[in-house]
Amino acid sequence: MHSAAPQTQTTPERTPDGVTNRAPGRPQGRPKPRRHNNPHMRKLARNGWISDQHGAWTMMAFPPLLGWALSFTFSWTVVLMLVAWAMAFQMFSAVCLWVKTPAKRRSRIAPAVLTYGVLAALPGATLLALRPQLLWWAIAFVPLASSAIYLVWKGRERSLGARAASILAGNIMGPVAFSLAIADGSPAAVTLHAWATCAAFGLHYIGTVPLVRSMIRGRRDPRWAMGSTLLHAVFTLCTAVAWWFGALEIWPVLMWACLTARAWVMPTLNRTRARPFSPKLIGFSELGWSLLLIASLLIP
Repeated sequence: MHSAAPQTQTTPERTPDGVTNRAPGRPQGRPKPRRHNNPHMRKLARNGWISDQHGAWTMMAFPPLLGWALSFTFSWTVVLMLVAWAMAFQMFSAVCLWVKTPAKRRSRIAPAVLTYGVLAALPGATLLALRPQLLWWAIAFVPLASSAIYLVWKGRERSLGARAASILAGNIMGPVAFSLAIADGSPAAVTLHAWATCAAFGLHYIGTVPLVRSMIRGRRDPRWAMGSTLLHAVFTLCTAVAWWFGALEIWPVLMWACLTARAWVMPTLNRTRARPFSPKLIGFSELGWSLLLIASLLIP
């Protein structure tokens, strides 16, 4: 009888760039995508100085810019609001990172939270002194932001509830900017058309949550694509109702029909491809759809 030759196990080696070389003959898995390729940027994100969610930057910037554009008016108070909101958004991102980080490592995030808190408080306090009616918006904003932070603390930051709460909180900045541009910042100053326009855009970001899931984490599960498409169809119906009552033009309705079609087509194509779409490609495509929706909402 021939004795079996001893099998030697090769230990995976790690290259200088951090990628593990597996044993010969074994399929090498795709390395996990990095949020930031630059080590300095990764350190800033790890310490809370910048958000590690790239899509969050557009969710921060687009709603107030859309609301301001609807007013067709230049306003220094809106500029001040944009500065305060940008710093508050950075503080919110740092706070979310702080609450989900183990207690022994939270000290490295505290400087970012305190710095952005001060940078947000200075223009924010000035703005409130000029437009105290802005405090009415806290009735909706505070519960939404608090709910998002609570869900992050409970480890449910990727849930639809957490994402929807943070998206809705950010989308409030659209009507806020509109009311500041045309009046004193009160919610009563927002027209029906402005409400409907900002809502139609906010629904788009809520719809991207299951859509992106259907193309990345849930790529092999067609139920995610079906659920995303159904949700987009419901949102399309909402915009159609707004158009029927005169709150929107027809162009956003047609754009939402296109968004619904892409909610089914893109995940289906991604699921059948040998090499799935990269997260970067998905992100840039969603940026393009967001800009097209904004354009449709601004067409008179």
